[in-house]
Parts: sequence; structure tokens; C-alpha cells
Amino acid sequence: MAEDCLFLLAIFRLLWQKRNRFNYDSNIWSSFWGVTAIALVLGKTISLFWFESNLLALVPFFTAISLALIASGFQGLWQYKTEFFLILFLFFPEGIIGHFIDNLIHITVLTASVSTYFLYYFGFNVVSRGNEIILSLPNLGDFKAIVDYPCAGIPMMLLMLKLALLLVNLFPVKKTKRIIIPLVSVGIGFILGAIRVCILTLLIPDRVKFDYWHGSDGSQIFSTLGIVIFSGYCYWLLEQQQSSKLQQENSLYFAEAMTYPSTAAGEYSPDTNVDDVEKSAGKY
Repeated sequence: MAEDCLFLLAIFRLLWQKRNRFNYDSNIWSSFWGVTAIALVLGKTISLFWFESNLLALVPFFTAISLALIASGFQGLWQYKTEFFLILFLFFPEGIIGHFIDNLIHITVLTASVSTYFLYYFGFNVVSRGNEIILSLPNLGDFKAIVDYPCAGIPMMLLMLKLALLLVNLFPVKKTKRIIIPLVSVGIGFILGAIRVCILTLLIPDRVKFDYWHGSDGSQIFSTLGIVIFSGYCYWLLEQQQSSKLQQENSLYFAEAMTYPSTAAGEYSPDTNVDDVEKSAGKY
């Protein structure tokens, strides 16, 4: 709930920042369809069947389209494309998006492979088979860890990606960094997910510790750590951008100073009034 409120506030702020650039050119028909769509959405939310609960995630999206119709008409819908995408991506069920991405690029298999490499690098006897990790401990035997959707850190990667998309849309960021920042956010989530899988694999013999790190408490620790790391990276990035901007302004200032030096010893800039110079010279 707090996460949804944060996303809503961020989208409202984005709309407020761009309010003077929108074209408010609606008509009676677009307003009619917008009001009708809002009435249908509100009516459906009141009378949902149990198997239609997933449709609640689409309510913000259809409400946003309806309000855009009332404000700008059909012709002005395209100017809200960024906000529509953010609303759809931020509020759409993470499970559906995550499973779709996992089926597309097999993140669980990649996480198992990377975690196996980490464990092997630290001297453990381990092999990977698909999304399974086989760990051999000298005095305890062989253990198998199955890397499933939640264990692979996909929900954490989606959360980091959502924060990154909000950042690049709310703050002035260079075009290259608008691509780099989301990639870094996903990379942080993936690496932390692989580290968590390593810890879970090593804790399989100890059931109590395994249940803790496998549960919501252990998952929350890694999610918080990911947000802290990503926040530090974004702060450093914005500081670098601000420092670069100040350097450019200082360079421009010194370049102008060298081009138009201050009047001294009879020298004057092109902007100096010649009559003023002659009057000042006549005083002596």
C-alpha cells in the first residue's frame, strides 16, 4: 500500500511538472466517453467477482485514460504516453510481469548459474543443472537447491526497475544515463538475488536459519540493501552531473572574460559606449 501511494505521488508530481506543456483541447464527445468510462470502472470495482480480482490492477490505467479524454480529448491522448506507461507498469501485478520475463529470458536459470559460479569461486563443491544447484558438503552429504521465481530475486529486480523509471522521469538526466540507470538497478537486484541464493544453498542443512532467510524477513533485508545501494549510486550520479554542469558554467564564464576583458588602462570592451569614454577622457 505504501509503495502504491509513493508511485501515485510520483506520477502526480510528473503531471504537475508538465502541466504547461499539455494541450487541453477536449470536446463534448471525448468528455462523454471519459465520464462513461470512469462510471463503468467505478461500477465494476463495486461488483467484482472473485475471479476478476486481478482486474483491480488495471483500474488506475483505465481511470487515467478516462481523465485524459476529459482533459485533452482523443487527439491529446498521445501526449500522456509516458504517464500511461508508468501507471500500467507500476500498478500491474508483479507476478504476471515477473513470470512473463522469466519465461522469456529464464532468469531463474541465470541466477542458478551465477550463484553456482560464486560458490565454486569460494571453494565449494557445487554444480548447476538448469534452475537446480547441487551442493556437496564433506561430512553432511549432497543437497539440492531449486531456484524458483521468488528466490531468484525477480520481485526485487522489478521494484528496483520501477524506482529507476521514476527517477529518470522525475529528474533531469542525460539521455545515455536514462538507459544506464534502469540497467544498473536491474543488475543490482540480480546480483543481490544471486548472493541470497548462495546463502540459502549453504543454509539448507540448518533448517531454522534457512527458513529465516527464505522467508519475508530475509527477503526484506536484501530488498532494503538493494534500495540503499541504488540510492547511493543515484546520489553519486546526480552529484557528478551537477559538478559537470558547474564546471561547464565556470568554463563559459572564463571564456567570456577572456573574450571581453574589463576596461583598464585605456582598453574597453565592444559594449562600452564611445561617448562615455570621450567624456571621461575630457575630464583630465
